[in-house]
Amino acid sequence: MTTTYKNIALFLFLLVFGNLCAQVNQGSHKINLSIPEVALINVYSNDNINLGNTSVIEAGQAINMEDTNSVWINYSSIIGSPSQPGRDISIRISEGSIPDGVKLYVKVAKDMGAGTGEMGKPISTTQELTENPLTIITDIGSAYTGAGANKGNNVQYTLKLSDEPNAYAKLDSNQSNTLVINYTLTDN
Repeated sequence: MTTTYKNIALFLFLLVFGNLCAQVNQGSHKINLSIPEVALINVYSNDNINLGNTSVIEAGQAINMEDTNSVWINYSSIIGSPSQPGRDISIRISEGSIPDGVKLYVKVAKDMGAGTGEMGKPISTTQELTENPLTIITDIGSAYTGAGANKGNNVQYTLKLSDEPNAYAKLDSNQSNTLVINYTLTDN
């Protein structure tokens, strides 16, 4: 064999052997990652809320109309940033009416810290509750509060004698009523 044929044979051997040694076996596939949008709210209480169940125990004394009870708001939220800056929770009376001579107030405490994320900011003062929506928590981001009592935000209801003139004279036991309170979690 001549040197030229030897060189060509060596070249072909190296070309084939080099390709065999340099081959890497690999495979691939795609994984789709999805983070769902979530907007859930729950109101938790141990029992029905009863307000105004006080009585006079001595003739000549006024009934003490101030009465307080509370519930817990739990929520889970995943927002679509930056197109969706956050969520709010509002409250309103959706059924029933408040008896003459009294007013119903609401106050919301800070989140209890059982969850994590961007918790909302509660209203800092006591507000009158009516049939008009009242925003009670603002700027909820992607967060969860934990579920059940002592988790989330405590909402305290207070029934008081109205400060309007002759409020006591307007009290009427036939106006006792059941109210339905509606909580709404909305995008802001």
